[in-house]
Amino acid sequence: MITEESALSILQLDGSATAEEITARYEALKFQYKKIKDETGDLKTRLAYQLKQIELDDVYIYFRRKQRI
Repeated sequence: MITEESALSILQLDGSATAEEITARYEALKFQYKKIKDETGDLKTRLAYQLKQIELDDVYIYFRRKQRI
């Protein structure tokens, strides 16, 4: 289960982050993880970054439900 503390940790932000900062960080990490996943030939790395993308989506959903973004 995701908590606010873990969600902010995943995004590497602190508790004072604004909605714009949360969204920008989510989009930047999502793009970065997708790029790494797409550019690697190693299956283990691809799967690891796919899991990171899923985790980011969970964080985004968490903040949407809490109406922080």
